[in-house]
Amino acid sequence: MALASGFPAADRERWMDEVRRVLMRGRDGATDDEVRALFSRVLETPTPDGLTLAPLYTAADAPPPGSEGLPGLHPFTRGARPHHPGGRWDARQVVVVTGNGTDAAGWAVQELENGATSVMLDLRGADAIDAALLDRVLGGVMLDAAAVGLRAGPRAAEAAAALRAVWADRGVADHEAAGSLGLDPIGEHASSGGAAGPVDEALAGTAALAGEVAARHPRVRTILVDAARYHEAGGTDTQQLACAVATGIACLRAMTGAGMALETALGQIEFRLAAGPRQFPAIASMRAMRRMWARVAEECGAPPSARAARIHAITSRAMATRYDPWVNLLRATVAGFAAGVGGAEVVTVEPYDAALGDGSDLGRRLARNTQSLLMDEANLGRVADPAGGSWFVERLTEELARDAWGRMQGIEAMGGVVAALESGELQWAVEAAWEERRTAIARRRDAITGVSEFPDIDEAPPPPEAREPAPATPFPALTPHRHAEPFEDQRARADRHAAATGERPAVFLAALGPAAVHGARLGFAANLFAAGGIRPVVGELGPGDDAGAAFAASGA
Repeated sequence: MALASGFPAADRERWMDEVRRVLMRGRDGATDDEVRALFSRVLETPTPDGLTLAPLYTAADAPPPGSEGLPGLHPFTRGARPHHPGGRWDARQVVVVTGNGTDAAGWAVQELENGATSVMLDLRGADAIDAALLDRVLGGVMLDAAAVGLRAGPRAAEAAAALRAVWADRGVADHEAAGSLGLDPIGEHASSGGAAGPVDEALAGTAALAGEVAARHPRVRTILVDAARYHEAGGTDTQQLACAVATGIACLRAMTGAGMALETALGQIEFRLAAGPRQFPAIASMRAMRRMWARVAEECGAPPSARAARIHAITSRAMATRYDPWVNLLRATVAGFAAGVGGAEVVTVEPYDAALGDGSDLGRRLARNTQSLLMDEANLGRVADPAGGSWFVERLTEELARDAWGRMQGIEAMGGVVAALESGELQWAVEAAWEERRTAIARRRDAITGVSEFPDIDEAPPPPEAREPAPATPFPALTPHRHAEPFEDQRARADRHAAATGERPAVFLAALGPAAVHGARLGFAANLFAAGGIRPVVGELGPGDDAGAAFAASGA
């Protein structure tokens, strides 16, 4: 059936003629330069990386046929595996452990019995990290069937030893133990500003442990390259990718320098990328990461079967808001969707209220069920590379990969990622990207629903956010930011004023004339003031009304 046979043939030129006709309505005599400028302003979208998203993509924008490969084959752009086993990726949910772990006992089992396929123990708030703590938190978990990931910050080596001890104590066979030990010495070096200690010693110890683990536990990865740190510090998509690849290269050098075979070393690395609320760049980032890492492995001489990057995608903490946290459910759904479509092998959805503390039972349940819905109801895991063939996604993947590759080469030219960090150049670039993003947020070019747009002025304020002053460090540390911070700080000031005086700050808006005249401006102004915690008091004023008296009576 030739369904389009009754319509005239369409091409880019005809489309452009129609666009030009609409854009130039009422602008007779506009020059070509004016047309191009208006087209760019209205229909093209610039990205923080300096790329431009076009309003239309055609087959001419796609990469050459065959260059993307097939799912599970070099260059792995379309996926590290031909498909997700059973139509499901590894849904790895967070279990936050504090103190002696008593409060978290039973959470891991609950996650695994209700949809998660593995757990990630966040041990950064725990007291002593030892086998007893992990045994308590993992009570009831069948460790020969469920993988365990660790997030322990500078105590990652202690956590790794504790988990291996639990495996041994419970009689888990070496080949059945699975998970990620989460050692990220370079990431800790970046986040601590060098206060974590000599990175060379940490890298050497990590490489030695990786060799031991590789020889004993074939399903366990020792090294985590947590590039989400750079995203949370304000970095762009290509900065996150470039830092991930540069850090992976440094880890490869450390392991092969210690005598480990290249193929074995490649199998010891897991990459963690943050997935944000912009769906298509997040999808393209996962695909670009695999392509870039396959190129690195190819240049190192690895066989094709060892070139695929293993990606753990985690929903962005930078995008989470403390005000109107329910909207985080939507952000996390978009990010989880993008991670699944992008082909991440492991996906973690953070609870909607994680920015308010450790997350609630409801927050953990909704995060878990978000993944179940995406896999079991939307069936995302049953399709290999769902975005493959999209001219837009293929082009964006290409542009992200090329830009990030150039940035990675710049890091290598500085002497590698450690040298780039210790010089401060890398942090400066990330901080510059954050300042640019913060300006766009402050001017509401980048909207944050529930905070900078459509805020609930009567919302109960969240508990105060604890922020400690940054300590002096040998070099600038990566500082995490949440995108909503500037607006939320202003909201908090208004909330404190309301708590102290019993009255919320208010502004009088004089609505002059009929609604058709003032409606749009009134809506804009009311939304703007409410975003700062200032209550708009509207005075509908007709002919002859006294605006001064209405203002005085408003109490604003």
